[in-house]
Amino acid sequence: MTKHGATDAPNAMTKAAANGRLGRKLLDYLASCRPPPDADPKKNVGRFPNLAGFCRYLGCGLTASEELHVTHPAQYDYVCAVLEDEALNFSPSPTVTSAYLKQRLGYGEKPDAAAAATECGSLQLIFEHDISEDGA
Repeated sequence: MTKHGATDAPNAMTKAAANGRLGRKLLDYLASCRPPPDADPKKNVGRFPNLAGFCRYLGCGLTASEELHVTHPAQYDYVCAVLEDEALNFSPSPTVTSAYLKQRLGYGEKPDAAAAATECGSLQLIFEHDISEDGA
């Protein structure tokens, strides 16, 4: 299949990274998300640029981006930074932007902080002085 469905071909994302075309493909994807110049900005704001959309555009799935993260970490970081910037600047809905940043780009509470908040239901005081030595 092509841009409209997944293929069993090699990872399109890592292939583009290896041959130096990932940046160009990302810019092409971003251009496809923008509305036509003559569009009414109140009715057509374009498409929300995101990692899943970029994967779809390339004809691959999100696993391809995970592989890119391992094989080409600097280029993965660049893709995420560009998509984050686009998401922050697109912003037709703060809810959508917030959900995207939390779910796809890892913003929000860190797992350790969330676990600590749910696990410490009671306060435990620890003193370095042994009160039993006071003779009470």
